[in-house]
Amino acid sequence: MSQALTDRADRPDELVASGHQVEMVFRRGQKALSLRAQKMWHLLIKAAGARLADNVKHCIPLADLYQAGLGHMSQEERIETLRELQTTLVEVTTESPKIKGGLRTGSGALLSYVGRDHDDRGDLEWYFSPALLMVFANSEHWAILSKRAVLAFESRYSLRLYEILTLRSGLEQMTSQIFALEELRDRLGVPIGKLEKWQDVKANALEPAIAEVNQLAGFTVTYEPVKRGRSVVAVKLTWAEKSAPERKATKRELDAPKTGRKARRAGTAETVVEEAPNLPVAFPVAGSISFGRWGELARANLPQPTPDVDIVAAAFRRVRESAGRSLCGSDVEEHFASFCKKWRLA
Repeated sequence: MSQALTDRADRPDELVASGHQVEMVFRRGQKALSLRAQKMWHLLIKAAGARLADNVKHCIPLADLYQAGLGHMSQEERIETLRELQTTLVEVTTESPKIKGGLRTGSGALLSYVGRDHDDRGDLEWYFSPALLMVFANSEHWAILSKRAVLAFESRYSLRLYEILTLRSGLEQMTSQIFALEELRDRLGVPIGKLEKWQDVKANALEPAIAEVNQLAGFTVTYEPVKRGRSVVAVKLTWAEKSAPERKATKRELDAPKTGRKARRAGTAETVVEEAPNLPVAFPVAGSISFGRWGELARANLPQPTPDVDIVAAAFRRVRESAGRSLCGSDVEEHFASFCKKWRLA
């Protein structure tokens, strides 16, 4: 564990999260962490470094913490975020150390103590709770997150999905997993009484989260509903590492100003592409096409029942790449429409 943290201490854009930490489930009925609390949590983990699992007081200059990515928050927001980390109860299930084949659930707040100077020239001090120290000490699998991506996410559902899939994308021979619908809601932190119907989860949590992850992460993800009769009871998530052109596009998106990012994701503004922007037509090299003209074009030409348009888009990119053809050019729109019409043969 300490070696994984030590190895990445001098890599400023890498955040390390333990597998057990990522798999934490918020207690049912309790409000899940806000987006800003999730981001601060990752920065505190980064600051603790190799001493993450030690029962010691951690310390960081407040100026360093804010410069790390929280400078846009007001002092009042920062204080409230720290309080949120002290009052949020999480549950973590691990193997029982006493009962062979059994499970044990541990619970506790994220932080057990916080000391903060009122002047921003001072320091922030904190202790991780005993429950979290146990989690860190027993973690053998670690996820490596992009700090730039974590701080760029605009939805807490997106960040949670990114954490969950980054952990799994590092596992050999694992490219998909089925989550029971209720489990997926819990893992994303959907509040009790909210988004109770599948269509609400799909429209307000899952699809927007997938679109943002596909835009900012180093992998792409698609989903497929799993039905029992006419009801959706689970969701299959499938992920794949991005190609070199897709990774370059993602880097450019993270380098680009935040302004206009949502529109680019929806396909209603200029998309960041590998080729020169003055070409007449450009198919997105990464991300979701669900919301925008490419999604509309796909649905207008695909057979019924309409498949997941993002799966179709990924297949189309592979076809163009294998043929040595650019995703930009006068023929790309016509080719995509034809590709959709022949989807049953693809």
